[in-house]
Amino acid sequence: HELVLVRSGCGIHVCNGRAVHVSRGCVLYLRENDTHLFDKLENLCLTNVLFIPRELRTSTQSVGLLAEICRSDSARVLLGDLGLARAEALLLEIRNEFLKGDACSSLMIETLFSQLMVVLWRDLQESRNGGRARQCGLMPLIQYVNENFGNEINWSALSARFAIPLRTLNRKMLAHTGLAPNQYLARIRLCHASYLLSHSSAAVTDIAFSCGFNDSNYFSSRFHKAFDMSPMQYRNRYCPSEKIARRQGMLAR
Repeated sequence: HELVLVRSGCGIHVCNGRAVHVSRGCVLYLRENDTHLFDKLENLCLTNVLFIPRELRTSTQSVGLLAEICRSDSARVLLGDLGLARAEALLLEIRNEFLKGDACSSLMIETLFSQLMVVLWRDLQESRNGGRARQCGLMPLIQYVNENFGNEINWSALSARFAIPLRTLNRKMLAHTGLAPNQYLARIRLCHASYLLSHSSAAVTDIAFSCGFNDSNYFSSRFHKAFDMSPMQYRNRYCPSEKIARRQGMLAR
């Protein structure tokens, strides 16, 4: 299995037909049978940790924490600056222990790996329990956008709600996500649409409206620009069961 920590830059990560925007602070969890790719890369810098869960000797609880992270809505954790700093420090210690290679290095690596899992799990729990949403600052604002992308987003209202001047908000969003606020909102909407296309049989028009687009033609144009294929082409590629079902329906008629 694999943990991927995004250190800087941004892009789109597509895993089993579901696309998510990745940028600084994102942590992805990939299983051995996942099919994935990165696209639309902008100076993306990653740290990858490869491991075999069944060979962890003393970290059985951390395997459970990993499973919970994997069951999160987008299969990723979005770390704040403090969580990212802690994760990066632990990853550096893991690397140094690997290079040291003495009799205790293997045990120390697994201990540090368990600490990393706890850092990720606690950050995820804080996010799920609304801990960030009750605070001011960029990370709570990003979380709000991630959860309310289907609604109309008023950036001036959000800048007041989360106590970030609008000009500062534009600068910080660009620095952290790699995209300007409206570009980020469009990316989140399109990524959620990719999930609905690959995991549901909803009509393209319905998906467009549910993701915050008021015009299905405009949605299709933006989707093609983001993924280099139309919504229906995306569905046929990543949702073969729907394609088979449609063919069977045509044969039956």
